[in-house]
Amino acid sequence: MKTSLLALGLVTVLLAGCAVGPDYTAPEAPEAGTAMFAGGDQAGTFSLAVWWERLGDPLLNRLIEDALKASPTVEAATARLRSARALRQQAEAGYMPQISADGSYNWSRSWGEKRSKGWNHNLSASGDASWELDLFGGIARGVEQAEAQERQQAYSLEEVRISLIAETALTYIAVREAQARLRVAEENLALQRRNADITRQRAKAGTATRYDLATARAQVARVMATLPQLRQTITENMLTLDYLAGRAPYATREDLETLPDTLVQPGIPQRVPNDLLRRRADIRMAEEAIHAQTAAVGVATAEIYPTFALGGTLGLSAPDLGPLSDYTRSIGFGPSIRWNIFGFGTWRKRIESQKALLEATVADYNDTVLNAYREAETAWQNCLNEVERTEALTRSEHQSSIAYDIALQIYKAGESDFSEVIVQQGNLLTAREQLTIHNYQLLTNAVAFYRALGGGWSEEPDPPTPGTASEPKTVPDAAKEETAAESKAPAPQQVAEAAPAPLLQEITE
Repeated sequence: MKTSLLALGLVTVLLAGCAVGPDYTAPEAPEAGTAMFAGGDQAGTFSLAVWWERLGDPLLNRLIEDALKASPTVEAATARLRSARALRQQAEAGYMPQISADGSYNWSRSWGEKRSKGWNHNLSASGDASWELDLFGGIARGVEQAEAQERQQAYSLEEVRISLIAETALTYIAVREAQARLRVAEENLALQRRNADITRQRAKAGTATRYDLATARAQVARVMATLPQLRQTITENMLTLDYLAGRAPYATREDLETLPDTLVQPGIPQRVPNDLLRRRADIRMAEEAIHAQTAAVGVATAEIYPTFALGGTLGLSAPDLGPLSDYTRSIGFGPSIRWNIFGFGTWRKRIESQKALLEATVADYNDTVLNAYREAETAWQNCLNEVERTEALTRSEHQSSIAYDIALQIYKAGESDFSEVIVQQGNLLTAREQLTIHNYQLLTNAVAFYRALGGGWSEEPDPPTPGTASEPKTVPDAAKEETAAESKAPAPQQVAEAAPAPLLQEITE
């Protein structure tokens, strides 16, 4: 008996590192091959962790912090991560012996000619222990799969946070844009009313026609009609901000009553490292999905091999309560084997199914990477194209203002009719609105660019090691220090007051 146990233990030691099925290898991502990623792996590195602080708006920072703390989507993703961690710990428990115990105590009595007198007392207790020897790595592959799924949920949590940060920033910018457009419309309304007063006075003096007066009043009504729409846009986005921040409706109204003086354009690099995009949480999720599915193939493969276990039982029973010496005691132990010999192809078809799923998972990964390249390249090109319009739109607004002033002076002098003033007013209104929309579109494009690069969480490029997945930090200490250092630099130009600062500057740290 001792010889058999020794031989079985020797086999266990020799095969302990044997795990059937394919070993996981990191997938090769498609090459980007664009100017955006032409800088090499070390060129143009910049902070992604707290990119929204580059906007320089304390209210936006506070709204994002509130959203990360109170959002139900973050809570749900956090709970799913805890569930995955518990499943991983459950899989690791397969390495340990499994012990169970049961017991019973009952009273019985019979009736009839041969009935017993009184009540019978029966007591029984037993314990079972079983230790599966993972000779072919089925348990190891299961643990590997659970670890990959845990890391996948950790990256899923970060993807939820990243999306929430970007959505909060975009909604905040939408509120500010609508407020800026409302301010421009109100200024134009005051201008139109002034023109209508001038036209009314000239009509009384006989130097303007009823047509001129009707035209001026129509312009006033036309501008007034735009104000409710802009106010509705502000309200809708404000309520969305309340929702994202986990606040009651209109909780942020008082904070958003005035336009900020510090909302600035964040820097956009001229190029980024080739491997930067692979830090996106969704790409890492896709990688861990491949890892988990690779391990699933190993789990399915291990099922066609025999399973060896060491087990034992310990029992105690007695027909009645009494001294311990009257109890019947039993003990037994020994090895056991279970082998699915005749499955009629069931287990092998399961392996084929898992391998097909692995191929699909790899294809999904390639699709995720290509989509990430598309999103990043589109966002980058949008930034490039939009910034080219800044100088022309600024010049257009300035020259339209000059043309309007000249047309108004000529009209007051009686040297032209009111139609020319209306034309120049329309040009000025259009130029101001286009410039305002452009300034905030630059912000929107910048947010989309940082979102496409996966900005908003730890910049550590390596994923968590197996078995240690945890909730990555949203704002690492290094990023905080970097942001504090940047806040001491001269502030860029304000969005609504002047042309934005140059977007396309290479940021090196």
